Amino acid sequence: MSISSASLVPQATPGPDGYFPSPYSSDPLPGGLRTTLLPVAIMALVSAVSTFGLICFITYRMVFWLKYYGVYPGYNQYLLLIFNLVIADFQQSLAFLITWHWIAQNNILAPTAACFIQGWLVQVGDVSSGIWVLAIALHTWYSVVRRQQLPHRVFCSALVGIWAFVLLLATIGPIVHRKTYFVNTGAWCWINPDYSKYRLGLHYFWILLAQFGSVLIYGSIFYILRRTIQQVPRSSRSGGTAYINRAARYMVMYPVVYVVFSLPLPAGRLAVWNGAKVSLIFYCVGATLMTSCGFIDTILYTFTRQMFVTETSETFSNLDSTTNERNRAASIALTPEDQVANIGRNSNKKQGLDPLGSMEATWNTVENCTFENRSESGRQESDST
Repeated sequence: MSISSASLVPQATPGPDGYFPSPYSSDPLPGGLRTTLLPVAIMALVSAVSTFGLICFITYRMVFWLKYYGVYPGYNQYLLLIFNLVIADFQQSLAFLITWHWIAQNNILAPTAACFIQGWLVQVGDVSSGIWVLAIALHTWYSVVRRQQLPHRVFCSALVGIWAFVLLLATIGPIVHRKTYFVNTGAWCWINPDYSKYRLGLHYFWILLAQFGSVLIYGSIFYILRRTIQQVPRSSRSGGTAYINRAARYMVMYPVVYVVFSLPLPAGRLAVWNGAKVSLIFYCVGATLMTSCGFIDTILYTFTRQMFVTETSETFSNLDSTTNERNRAASIALTPEDQVANIGRNSNKKQGLDPLGSMEATWNTVENCTFENRSESGRQESDST
């Protein structure tokens, strides 16, 4: 934080009271830090409640899915990725929820259970949320560009592997340095400033990779979508195309929100390494923004999910796939784009990939639609010649 590692002794040593001396502990909190920490604690509480509610909602729907869905929603890979992202956001909000403890005690003491738990949750929550955002970006790119999805078993193994990797990053430091790893860093407990290489290799690198990697990936996806939609003749565009266009813009909001809300904290710490002086107020503002990610992601999920349900019901309200005869009859009155969308929807339902919650399936429809229109244009040109 604002404390330079050069001002610290090489090793934190407990005093007569069993706690590390300043700056590894802070008793009492300096200046008006108690007041400055209030926004952090409040947003942590809001994010914790909202993410926990969303976790319970999604879990309930997956357990009692027969009441609400025709297919098991657990096969929806996009839903599972969002679900894991929300779990990561929940852990991050729990980390800053411990701020209420420091405010009540008017100190930050290490080594203590509260300090260790906060440091652990900050490490796991920050890194996992970034990696899950990157995983969503990579999965979306793979679905859009390759027009494929991972087999369900491979996908589930990847989910477990990501959490195992995150936990590995979080356990290396405490195993090597034990009680001196998580200490007071100015406004909360985190990795000891003496261990700057651990901060860089186990935390900052992965957060920055997720931030800039997600922006580049989603930027390329958005460009591909825009180019693909523009290749569809305007006369052939229907409500489905407009829906895809709006959905693409909403999907870009996920990485934008993540980068905007999570970038200030690592940027401030990197500035300190370059010799700049950064105040505790700046870090508290950054922590408030970062812990707000859970609340914002919950709003985004709720809003985009409602849009998917509404728009899809409007787009496909006249489609009936109960029999092949009725499908053929309905397709006569539909544009090529809607025909392909209907086929893709029925196929995905059979695989448990209902596009009501799968953006990848919808984007694949756009790719197929473009191919259909190109084929139709080619046939028309050949007929005219």
